Amino acid sequence: MKILLISNMYPSEKDKTYGTFVKMFKEGIEHNTDDIVFDCCFIRGRSNSFIVKVYKYLIFYFTIIYKTLFTKYDFIYNHQITHSAPALRFCRCFRKFKLVMNIHGGDIVTIDKTSEKLLSIAIPLLVNSSLIVVPSEYFKNIVLNKIPGIVSEQLLVSASGGVDKNVFTHLDGYRGLTGTIVYVSRIDTGKGWDILIDAVSELRSRGKIIGKRVLFVGYGTQTELLEKKIKELDLLEYCSYLGPKTHQEINELYNQADVMIFPTMLYESLGLVGLEAMACGCPVIGSNIGCLPEYVKDGITGFLFESGNSHKLVDKIVGFYELSASQREKMQLQAIKMAQRYDSDKISQMLVNKLKEV
Repeated sequence: MKILLISNMYPSEKDKTYGTFVKMFKEGIEHNTDDIVFDCCFIRGRSNSFIVKVYKYLIFYFTIIYKTLFTKYDFIYNHQITHSAPALRFCRCFRKFKLVMNIHGGDIVTIDKTSEKLLSIAIPLLVNSSLIVVPSEYFKNIVLNKIPGIVSEQLLVSASGGVDKNVFTHLDGYRGLTGTIVYVSRIDTGKGWDILIDAVSELRSRGKIIGKRVLFVGYGTQTELLEKKIKELDLLEYCSYLGPKTHQEINELYNQADVMIFPTMLYESLGLVGLEAMACGCPVIGSNIGCLPEYVKDGITGFLFESGNSHKLVDKIVGFYELSASQREKMQLQAIKMAQRYDSDKISQMLVNKLKEV
């Protein structure tokens, strides 16, 4: 089976964290079957230069059109559906082909006019797709409600490649508290990094942050704002920005941390970082929004708090540290058990089986 795999996001040598979910998807499929061969069309790595972006997209569109029109595939598998939609719509004018669309979140829950326009171009492709892959039950309902003409039978829930147990794994038995709190996500608008900093400031005023340190890991457009806010609130003693880290480094951080904070204000379609933390035995305190309640079970695998409310986040952090050792150990074990439901091999094998039916 030969598949053209398309994505405008894929890691590069210089930008190894960009589009890792697509890389994990590809490697997961290849690990679980020898029957599928990928021909790939990717944009690798981010670029801050407008000219470079335009050049990359011109090459991206030309490659999609050339491969689709002049090479025979069993079907085309498209990640991040909107940005490649213009090229695929053009190809549909000249050739019929089977199409699988993998929706991840931001490509449907759009936030600007350009994204809305691209989504309108992508909708006819979605309606006529052989299969639409979505990352969670929550997001399945979002798609059904937002896109007219799609039926439930077209949709498959598959958790964005799942959690790679060879990378994210619990290294030891139950460990005592280390005082380490981690944030692992993009440093961008809506991801809640500022809510966490406000919570740390309140924890300090209440005398509840002594002996603890909050580590921020990730990359985004607001890294300078994050560092500025930490300095302005005089929180350098308690907060550190570590920048982006490799998966192996993040695994080590999760294994050292007491708890992971996931303070997003966005309607996450899955939020794989939360599950990766749980796989390492690190409970999650997350926003009660989007897909997070599907795996962050309040008081069981972690805690949920009102999205955007730093005061409620403070209460949950304090509550976590007031748990007894046996309660924390039970929460840790439940977090690991929950993450095992999203094991990458299980997720990939299920997807392989479905792709063979397309």
